[in-house]
Amino acid sequence: MIKSFLFIPFFVLCLVLNGQVTVDEWMQSQLGKITWQETYKGVLADYHPVTLILASDHSQVVGYMIHDADQRIHKLSGDWNAGGRFQLQERDAFDKLTGYLTGTISADQAILRWLSADQSRTFDVKAFPEKLIKIKNFKTAAEWIQIEAGQPMYLSVQKMDYGIVSGMVNQDGLYRRFDGQCLDGTCSIWKAYIPDDKGSFLTIQMRQKDPVTYKAMVDGTEYKATILFTTPLSVRHFDNSMGFLDFVYPQLESKFYNDWITAHVDSSWNMGVQQLTQGNELESPGRLVYRSSGWVEIIDESQSHITGMMTFIHPDMIQREVFVWLKKEDVFVLQAELMNIPGDLNKASSLALASADHHTDKEYALWLQEVGYTLLLPTTGGVAMTTEFSILYGDELQLLPMGESKELIKRKYWKYFGW
Repeated sequence: MIKSFLFIPFFVLCLVLNGQVTVDEWMQSQLGKITWQETYKGVLADYHPVTLILASDHSQVVGYMIHDADQRIHKLSGDWNAGGRFQLQERDAFDKLTGYLTGTISADQAILRWLSADQSRTFDVKAFPEKLIKIKNFKTAAEWIQIEAGQPMYLSVQKMDYGIVSGMVNQDGLYRRFDGQCLDGTCSIWKAYIPDDKGSFLTIQMRQKDPVTYKAMVDGTEYKATILFTTPLSVRHFDNSMGFLDFVYPQLESKFYNDWITAHVDSSWNMGVQQLTQGNELESPGRLVYRSSGWVEIIDESQSHITGMMTFIHPDMIQREVFVWLKKEDVFVLQAELMNIPGDLNKASSLALASADHHTDKEYALWLQEVGYTLLLPTTGGVAMTTEFSILYGDELQLLPMGESKELIKRKYWKYFGW
């Protein structure tokens, strides 16, 4: 799904974004009278932490992008256009062109894209002014939240220790991904932007009142929100100048789950580390040539079950699997075991495609028809069908009606989903 943002012109930014940033001799030498400066904290390609230091004299922009893991620094220089859009070159310590950074900033975020010097690789950069991110003694966690609106909203949220919030919302069977930022030192206050079915965005601000309750403001209307479940997160990370590996997953108290994680990740992880280490030893001129990233997200949760999905992006392929963990029994069930017969998957995909025929983006609709819905996730509301993950298109989930859902799942599992 293509996201859109409302940006404010640069001359307004000069008034509202006068942040505290250290302007060194090099930056000063590149600019006239400095009219704006700001430091941003964020992530490159979803999980790779970076710091952006920027300053401008109203026409030129200079600064640095710092990769937090190894503190490798790259210089940035360029200009704005009339709409307040970045066009920056990125250079290394030897003044060699290593990439480009383009995008736009607003009062509370920067939405950028990094492009390699040979224009063969692109990564998104999401960042927020450092003054908004005050994470201190914070433990990463996944929360399952119910917002008690007219149609209850269920949010599966990952809260990361560098101030980024991301997740998925389910409202009446409509699944939408979102991201946002923490606004205080423990991420008990956070803000997110959720795309709606009309092509605009819902703004949600959450303020935690006690260990299990939020006050939720959804487009200015207040609702009660309850944290139904909280799960610690593990973040695995390896980084050097050649690229990076990362894997984020909830810590479930299940030996079967842990064995599954280990079996799927360790071999790929070790190969990635070896490739990145060898690349550095050979002093290869390339940068960020390798990336493997993975995440396990919770799609649905109750007292008796967790439905989850793992996505792992390798340089040459993307792998995705779904599972159900039966909490009390500590039984870990994969898709093949959940289904009545394997042939039902094609039937379920056709039903999901029929529900998705409203898309006006012809290229996206064509992609959906080509890939179909290959994964099946039983939830308390029915079976959610999802596509594979695409670097270009992301993914999409469609909820099937309860009657059709029951035909797909073995009857012995119905009780775990409240069917």
